[in-house]
Amino acid sequence: MAEVVVTKKRTATGKGASHADRRAGRVPVVLYGEGVAEPVHLVAEQGRLEKLLTTHGPGSIVTVKVEGEAEHPAMIKEVQYHPVRGNVVHVDFQGISLTKKLRTVLPLALKGTPQGVKEGGVLQHQLREVEVECLPHDLPESIAVDISGLDVGDALFVRDLEVPAAVKVLTDQNEVIASVLAPTKEEEGEPAAAEAEAAEAGEAPAAEEKDKE
Repeated sequence: MAEVVVTKKRTATGKGASHADRRAGRVPVVLYGEGVAEPVHLVAEQGRLEKLLTTHGPGSIVTVKVEGEAEHPAMIKEVQYHPVRGNVVHVDFQGISLTKKLRTVLPLALKGTPQGVKEGGVLQHQLREVEVECLPHDLPESIAVDISGLDVGDALFVRDLEVPAAVKVLTDQNEVIASVLAPTKEEEGEPAAAEAEAAEAGEAPAAEEKDKE
């Protein structure tokens, strides 16, 4: 069951009204899309909204309840944060139909430590989200990706993802999600480093000493 976001209609809009709402602990939000004829300007209680957003990010499905009116299934489309304080200052909700497939992006959550990393390899995380298509009630919050079996030189591709049957991945199947690279050879730079250290210490290279003789 989708989380419910309780909202009220705004009595005034504009920068001044938005600042007043935020000072009063309310966050301006807007609802548009399926189920509404035109964008509806609303406010939500800041504490409850920010708590919900700790577990539900853009792409998550929620129910926007307008006080005294209807409930709307919606997707969290965009969240804006204050650049300094980090608190939520505005949220866009896109109304959706529960009977129509939607397209959105899902984050990829890497799980486990690759075997190759345990052996000194370096993990490269190249792809952090994929585009998917499904009905709203089939949409997961994220896609878990088990990388524990990756050895040095191995790579995990989009085609390797395990997703529910009702979810179709639209991202190119050949894109690399993560790979494990061989460790860098630090010893290759050691002779030059040793020579530099010797020079700093005032030690002349052997060739220079021979020339002085």
